[in-house]
Amino acid sequence: MIIKAKTSLTLGDNSEELLSEDAGGLPFVCQYDESERFAGRHIPWHWHEWVEINYLEEGGYLLHTTDETMEVGQGEAVFLNGNVLHSYDFPEKVNYYSCIFDTRFLAGEYGSYLEQKYFAPILRSRSLPVVHIRPDSARGVHMISCLLEMIDALREEPRGYEFKIRETMSRFFLLLLEETEGTLSREEAGLDRDMERMKQMLQYIYSHYMEPIGLPDIAKAAGISPRECTRCFGRAIDRPPIRFLIEYRAQMAAMKLSRTGDSISSIAEQCGFLSDSYFGKVFKEIYGCTPREYRKRK
Repeated sequence: MIIKAKTSLTLGDNSEELLSEDAGGLPFVCQYDESERFAGRHIPWHWHEWVEINYLEEGGYLLHTTDETMEVGQGEAVFLNGNVLHSYDFPEKVNYYSCIFDTRFLAGEYGSYLEQKYFAPILRSRSLPVVHIRPDSARGVHMISCLLEMIDALREEPRGYEFKIRETMSRFFLLLLEETEGTLSREEAGLDRDMERMKQMLQYIYSHYMEPIGLPDIAKAAGISPRECTRCFGRAIDRPPIRFLIEYRAQMAAMKLSRTGDSISSIAEQCGFLSDSYFGKVFKEIYGCTPREYRKRK
């Protein structure tokens, strides 16, 4: 594992940061960054699958995400969740440590007991793209102390320092869970509420997909506004409600094509499609073939 200063980011075509492989196969990279090495004292928009923790040794910077701009000062730290698009501006001279790593370094293989219990709640949270860590509370002080311990181990590299890093970062993550407990609890309560709403709205779609229904009808099934209905579908299944309705209609049509001898026009009508041409267009978009071709294959 090597601490080194970098002068620019290596980005892929989709703005993903291509991380250094200097860590010798260890899924953990720590770099010492200096603002003056970056053109215009700016780091462009980028993202990476691994989580990132920054500790500011000197100065302060502006951290931008798609949701907010955060001012981070000397002696403070930031946790950046995986896959979060972000950029930096340095209004003054800044030196900071940037640690980017895969949580399997701490939890073992994906899906392990430790990963599911201690890491997944944070990694899967939509409410925690960034956590600002300040030394203004006992827990904040302990979290920053963990980072300083890790930095010392990285500087000195004593025998078995990788175990020291893993042990220290495990303590940090446990403290991070405690720090974000309130947010995670509220999010879990929101997910439970979303689940109940989704059950009601999906049951309505399953029972009425053959009818000319729209967004207001789906929302009314759960007693919420069309806007909240759209947000609820987005949070729960990452799909707009009307798109889900169309896909479900196509799924039911595919089943009828393979199990009945009804005409294609009749199946289109039975499944809520207003015209044969629109049915054909949607069906081919989803299944990659026309309804007639699908029936022949089946």
